[in-house]
Amino acid sequence: MRILFICSEYEGLIKTGGLADACRGLAQSLVAQGHQVTVILPRYGVLYQQSTAELQPVYFQLAGRGFGCAVHQLTQDNVNIALVEHHDFFRRERPYDDGEHGYTDNPLRFAFLCKAALEWVLQSGQQFDLIHGHDWQSAAAAYYLKQHYAATELAKVPFIFSIHNGAYQEKCAPHWRRELDIEPQHHDELNFLATALQYADKLNTVSRGYRDELMHEPEAAGLSALYQQRAADFIGILNGCDYNIWHPATDVHLPANYDADNLSGKAQCKAAIRTQLELAPGKAPLFVAVSRLTGQKGYDYLIPALKHWLGTTQAQVVVMGTGEGRYCRALAQLQQQYPEQFRFVQGFSDAMAHQLEAAGDFFLMPSLFEPCGLNQLYSLRYGTVPLVRLTGGLKDTVKPWPTRSATGIGFAEPDIASVDAALKQAEQLFAKTASYKRVQQNGMAQNFSWQVAAQQYQALYQQALWAKAH
Repeated sequence: MRILFICSEYEGLIKTGGLADACRGLAQSLVAQGHQVTVILPRYGVLYQQSTAELQPVYFQLAGRGFGCAVHQLTQDNVNIALVEHHDFFRRERPYDDGEHGYTDNPLRFAFLCKAALEWVLQSGQQFDLIHGHDWQSAAAAYYLKQHYAATELAKVPFIFSIHNGAYQEKCAPHWRRELDIEPQHHDELNFLATALQYADKLNTVSRGYRDELMHEPEAAGLSALYQQRAADFIGILNGCDYNIWHPATDVHLPANYDADNLSGKAQCKAAIRTQLELAPGKAPLFVAVSRLTGQKGYDYLIPALKHWLGTTQAQVVVMGTGEGRYCRALAQLQQQYPEQFRFVQGFSDAMAHQLEAAGDFFLMPSLFEPCGLNQLYSLRYGTVPLVRLTGGLKDTVKPWPTRSATGIGFAEPDIASVDAALKQAEQLFAKTASYKRVQQNGMAQNFSWQVAAQQYQALYQQALWAKAH
């Protein structure tokens, strides 16, 4: 199959979160299974250093206004990459916001990306069997394909839409409908995600658990009726893990490599992080977290729970991340309050993300909701027992202790008491050396490769092609 991805980030080029990892992991796995994949995304400011092979000018009309852009092409790991260049829209330091607030012209920027992608296909004479959009930034393409291109060859091409995070919908004022030439039935606000739910041929999200949660409020964030209407066309496919990048035996970022048969390198990784962050050595467990600092990730109840628990334990905790100022300030205060036990690393370092995964005894992931989650998959392979809230993809991938097949610690309710109980349960597990080792080994034996996910996407693509043909 010849597949076009429309997305706003792609690991190795531009990344703000798991969307980039998922797009690259799936694209590479589909190529490995014999398909041709082209990924089209904006040429952000940081991508101007990227050397490109060819350039195609593209001109089109949108709501009566003339637009032009250049589409640059390159190849990365046998995946074709197309970068949409428009200085005013995309040559900015950050993809979506100025660091505090989303860009006010985001509706136009990403509707433009969608229109440019479809026009590039037509004007360059490229042939694709299907188009796969990722998250709200690609949503306008579902509408344009059905409404603006019904008389073209593109009308035969099915559109598959993946929801990586249903909380990001891009709701905007009614005037944007006119300006973007998106005029569905109503004259209320424009909701990009809702538009894709209505117009895509097939829908999926990134775990079975999250798919079931989106059928109801409050998880659906106001769109449960739409998800229910499309239930027959809506499935959950769990994201995969790229074990070429995330494997402790081959990880280039680690001071010592290791695997399930010989964990001595893991102890060296733990010692190295403690030295680097000036934490005392000892037998106490090390809890780590690498995350965006947002309410979605559970920081409203994790921080108060840590504040209480750290006063009762010898355990150490390291949190690395960027995000909302109030969480950053609260974590900085925790470090002041518990200088012997707690470290907050504000910012993000890819190398340190790998080093923390390897160093930890437990990985903290108490998310309020989690469409799939990738860090728990990394943690399982690295022998770093995940401590998770049993929601969405976390519930699908982590089996809670004390069962014999357990791979992690799990709790259900999103509150301080539940996190506190889970932290204490983790300490109890760690004290039982044989039990901890079994949970650790169970986790390291799990396999969440992209190959499995790619086969499920292939089946979804075949259904979409069959439905379009009939």
